[in-house]
Amino acid sequence: MTGLKLRMREELEQHYTKLRLDALNSANKVFDDPSVQLKLVNNATYAAFAQWNTQPNRIKDWDWPTTLQEWKLKFPKRFEAAAWKSNKLAGLALGRPTYAGSGLRLDYIEKAPITDIRLVETMLVALSAYATLLGANHIRIMHPVNTSVRDYYLSFGFTYNSGQDCCIKRL
Repeated sequence: MTGLKLRMREELEQHYTKLRLDALNSANKVFDDPSVQLKLVNNATYAAFAQWNTQPNRIKDWDWPTTLQEWKLKFPKRFEAAAWKSNKLAGLALGRPTYAGSGLRLDYIEKAPITDIRLVETMLVALSAYATLLGANHIRIMHPVNTSVRDYYLSFGFTYNSGQDCCIKRL
């Protein structure tokens, strides 16, 4: 990568990191439970995530560290958030703007195997804040893992689009 492209990439990353932080800070002010905090993903997140792999009741086996590193290189406008409850990693979410830029996608979300956090509701607050900062007019939750999860998303006012296999909510 040339120096100019690298500098432009770094500037984009800094700009969107600030927007992500603003969205997460706004969301944190809304929560009734002060033990719940949304933060950007960092080394502490990766260390805490490693404990998830030892839990027998983990539903998905996504490789968050690898996926997040790939997305950090590919998508400077990405949405990323780590949910913490009482200083324990409670969930992770990752998304990006739609190709047209009119929406914000949530591509991955996973709750810690042992936690009582309401992760989807928590992340929707931050997603809405970030989508607003980006000028998006809708949120999409991509590829619900099954019909029960899809129906759960619908309970938050989303509608299901079978052609794109996603749940959509207008802002």
